[in-house]
Amino acid sequence: MSHYTHESVIEEIESLKDAWKFTEALKKVNQILIKDPNNEDALLQVTDIQYRQGDISKAGKAIDFLNSKKQNADPLWLYIKWVLEMEKNNRKWARQFLQKALTLTKSKNHEIMRCYGLCEYWYGNREKWLEVIEDAFIINDRDAEVIYNMIELYLLERDYKKARKMIKHYHKYHTDIQTVDKDIEYYDMKILLFEKFIDTQKFFDRMWRKK
Repeated sequence: MSHYTHESVIEEIESLKDAWKFTEALKKVNQILIKDPNNEDALLQVTDIQYRQGDISKAGKAIDFLNSKKQNADPLWLYIKWVLEMEKNNRKWARQFLQKALTLTKSKNHEIMRCYGLCEYWYGNREKWLEVIEDAFIINDRDAEVIYNMIELYLLERDYKKARKMIKHYHKYHTDIQTVDKDIEYYDMKILLFEKFIDTQKFFDRMWRKK
């Protein structure tokens, strides 16, 4: 059984990671694992640290151990496994873990649904993509990544009407938009570029009709 990891220890490890002091962070994690080799919090930290350092192989070993412990029945760990396999460009293999996570969450986790929707799009299943990502939006219509991906893919599909609708939604609820690992300014810039792209397309469409 894993012992409880004190919150202050996790905060210290997170601070070290934020400062890019990965060696020091890993030492702190190893101090936990020496006493408790099955500590789930510590093993997740190992995965994150190795991932940030670019060592996907070592990151994968820790998450494989965690998934094995739960017999591939924890959606979060399956999601992390998907991320790691995508980094190795194993898209077909990665998709299986995301499908399992989607089933376990009963399609109620908007982030897992967002990622699965992207997988379906990459595989050319456009109708499935539309269904899944719009369901993710219904679950959480303030998530920046969901909104961003919907606009991006609507533009790829040349559905400028729906793209503009999502852009208006973004501006309307700007103060409530939720971000995780990127600042809101990142999305503001992307949305501005999307708007300029649509305006440019409209200009060329008008020019084409005049010919």
